[in-house]
Amino acid sequence: MIRKIMVATDGSESAERAASYAIDMAKQLQSELLVLFVMDDNRDPVLSSGLEIPFRDLQKAFKDKFSEIGQEAIARIQEMGKEKGIEVSGKLVGGSSAVQGIIEAAKEEEVDLIVVGTHGRTHFLDVPVGNVTRKLVSTRKPCPVMVVPV
Repeated sequence: MIRKIMVATDGSESAERAASYAIDMAKQLQSELLVLFVMDDNRDPVLSSGLEIPFRDLQKAFKDKFSEIGQEAIARIQEMGKEKGIEVSGKLVGGSSAVQGIIEAAKEEEVDLIVVGTHGRTHFLDVPVGNVTRKLVSTRKPCPVMVVPV
C-alpha cells in the first residue's frame, strides 16, 4: 500500500509534470504527498569548489537564492495540489548531492514511493534521462521510484 508519496522538484517543467502525476496518484490512493527541494551544494561552482571565499556575504547570497528558488518551487506544487483538493506538505533540505538528499529524505519521511521527472533544469533532449534521475534509479533506495517522462 502506498501511504506516502514524495515528489522531488528542482523547479523545472519536468518536475511540475511529475508533481501533477503524483498529485493525481495521491488523490486516487488517498495518500499523503510531500514535495521535496534539495539545495544541492554542488549545483553552484562557488559553493562547491572548496575554495575559501573571503566574501561570506556572497556565499550567503547564493544559499539564500537557492532557498528562495526552492520555496517558490514547493509553493507552486502546493498550489497545484490545492487546486485538485490535495494537501501537499513541503520540505527544503540541504545536501552534498540531490540524489543523496532525496534518498535521505525518503528514509526520514518513511516514503513509499518517490516520483521524479526524467529531466531537470539541465535538460538535454538527446539524453533519455537526466543525471539525477539516472543516479537515483540506479542507487540503493528505501522505496520504488516512478519516473515521469517529459
